[in-house]
Amino acid sequence: MTSTSDQVRDISEKCGYAAAALTILPIPGSEIIAVMPLHVGMVVKIGQIHGVDVDRDDAQHLIMRIGATVGLSLVGSRMATTAAKIILPGLGGLISAPFMYASTIAIARVADLYFARQGDVSENDLKSLYKQTVKNARKSFDPTKARSDEAKSQAEAAVKQTEGAAPPAEAVVEADPAKRLERLKALLDQGLIEPDEYETAKKRVLDTI
Repeated sequence: MTSTSDQVRDISEKCGYAAAALTILPIPGSEIIAVMPLHVGMVVKIGQIHGVDVDRDDAQHLIMRIGATVGLSLVGSRMATTAAKIILPGLGGLISAPFMYASTIAIARVADLYFARQGDVSENDLKSLYKQTVKNARKSFDPTKARSDEAKSQAEAAVKQTEGAAPPAEAVVEADPAKRLERLKALLDQGLIEPDEYETAKKRVLDTI
């Protein structure tokens, strides 16, 4: 019989790579409009594993609470991943994908703890678990899985759920190298990319001048 932790791990892995695949899809703003349905569906399933009847509104509320607790603007982060795709078409998604994967895994771990303890979790525990999970998950990210047919299929299905939603105004290709470098530095400052990723991307931009 599959344990609760194994079930949660399986769901979070699949959703994590689907979220990463969203950053790779050549659709401006795809991760902004489509990642929430993925996260909401994941939290609903984790609640069900724990025998908790969670509707989509409750799941979204928990996700936003997690974001507020850890000091992370989930919407802002999705905007940043779109900025990465704009700064470096064809490469930006690959830079942002590890963060999208890691943050999805972290949300799953926090939700798992939340339901296991029936909501009796301190903000410090939520914050500590989230940050440590992001750190560990980034190291275990496998880019080939983000490009797998399964991950792409889930990502495309999430995009279809949001058909009709307007793409963000920010999803416009930035031609000015100075502006691209400025936005790239913002990604680094927000912790969405690592220093070595920043240097690689910075060189790519400078090479276009």
